[in-house]
Amino acid sequence: MVKRSALLLALLAAALCVVGFQPTRAEEAKGAIGQTTIALPAPESKSKVTVEEALAKRRSVRSYSTEPITLQQVSQLLWAAQGITEPSRGLRTAPSAVASYPLRLYLFAGNVKGLPAGAYRYIPQGHKLELVASGDQRSNVGDQPQMRTAPALIAYIADYTDTAKSFGSDTARRWAAIETGHSAQNVLLEEVALGLVGVSMGLIDEAKMRSTLKLTDNEEPLYAVSAGNKR
Repeated sequence: MVKRSALLLALLAAALCVVGFQPTRAEEAKGAIGQTTIALPAPESKSKVTVEEALAKRRSVRSYSTEPITLQQVSQLLWAAQGITEPSRGLRTAPSAVASYPLRLYLFAGNVKGLPAGAYRYIPQGHKLELVASGDQRSNVGDQPQMRTAPALIAYIADYTDTAKSFGSDTARRWAAIETGHSAQNVLLEEVALGLVGVSMGLIDEAKMRSTLKLTDNEEPLYAVSAGNKR
């Protein structure tokens, strides 16, 4: 019986790795109730900056000029973070264990040309934004000075619901943390390619973010990445 159970678990894991874990998409359900949806410009697939150059030039920068970043740059950063790259299977730019995709990305826009200040949820399906809270909400991400001065912040929220049901809460949390690192590095390297700067931040105000973004009990704020022009 033990051997049979082990075999069944192994076959299940193999099948999930091949076809991808297909949870119920909480972000799609949330999207249905949004009032303001903004289509993002199509992301570019080519850059004059090589991966090697981006790796060499990436630095953590906490001060920014007053110049706004553009909606096109925001589009590129969000695509780098969680954009869909294989529509037929829903696969994205950052790897995710058994294609579970537990991350929910939110944009805190304060000085983005062509986009009113506010907190927006990024919807990978259709590459668009959904307004969650209007007005400048950057101070609700945390108390670090760069959180208030960066033109935009990308916040990482994890929803463990689906993966925890299949693999347990400890595994779900570990996978989400790993995926956050994958995705955030994508953003930081894309910033270099766009001529922007930023820094990743783990010290965030969870309570304020929960309130601002109207998160459920199953959603947990994890991380944030800033984006701006160099001073």
